[in-house]
Amino acid sequence: MSEAGFGSDPGALGKFAGGRMKFVIGGAIIVVVIGWLIYSNVQGSIAYYLTVEELMAQGPSDRMVRVSGLVVGETIDWDPQQMTLQFEIADEGGSLPVTYEGVRPDMFGDEAEAVVEGRYAANGVFEATNLLLKCPSKYVEE
Repeated sequence: MSEAGFGSDPGALGKFAGGRMKFVIGGAIIVVVIGWLIYSNVQGSIAYYLTVEELMAQGPSDRMVRVSGLVVGETIDWDPQQMTLQFEIADEGGSLPVTYEGVRPDMFGDEAEAVVEGRYAANGVFEATNLLLKCPSKYVEE
């Protein structure tokens, strides 16, 4: 008489190992796909931070960048019907014409410190997809 117990059937062990292997391979595929999705999304959303001078030295590009500078007041042209804002930002290195489509920020005006995110087009105009204003110094505790 043979004793019945775990592992007494040699075919059962092979079935168990084969089923386990499917889960391991499936899990590995899921981990690789999730890793690739994370990597590709992070690479697509990276925006380099440049000064006006650095951007102009590099020239036009399809790469997404962020540029900071002071708004030049006399260059502001706001079209509320089309929600188009055209202006220039400047720093020590020069000035950069910017076009932005969207809501005009409340604090937007002459000498406001702006950060624009977008692409520097071949026509020499920075096409901003995001426009952010840094808090004015009047809010900083003295």
